[in-house]
This record gives sequence, C-alpha cells and structure tokens, in this order.
Amino acid sequence: MVAIAIFAVVTYFLTQSVWTTIINTIICAALIQIGYVIGVLWMVGRTKAGPANDAQDERADSPGLDPASSKKPGRIGSVPGSRHP
Repeated sequence: MVAIAIFAVVTYFLTQSVWTTIINTIICAALIQIGYVIGVLWMVGRTKAGPANDAQDERADSPGLDPASSKKPGRIGSVPGSRHP
C-alpha cells in the first residue's frame, strides 16, 4: 500500500492529472499483484513435495534424535528426565 501511495503521489506531481494518476496507479497495483503471485508460485514450485520428505529431512537434520524411536509418527523417543512412557 505504501509503494502504491508513493507511486500515486509521484505520478500526480509528474503529470498534474488526476485521471492519469488513477489509471497509472491501477496498472501499477495490478502489476505488483501479478508479480507477487508469480513469485509465490515460483517459490512453491521449488519446494519438495509431500509431508514424507519433510519428516525425513527433520530426522536427518536432528543429530540428537534416536533413529529407532523416530520410525513411529508422534513418538519422541527417550528424553532424559522425562516421566512419560
């Protein structure tokens, strides 16, 4: 919103026309939204698919995790000082 407001003010000072400012600001807002959608789709397209990959990545990145207990979803494994079975 700030970028569009600044764009509108600068456009008005350059053109001295309210209609030109409105039209150019609408075009600018549409271009910003299109760029945002393309950027989000690009980032989503680069991520790994599926929750199975996320779980494998978390186990691989956690050096203190017991591999035998991490095979069952929702199981933490042996935690020192824990009273849970």
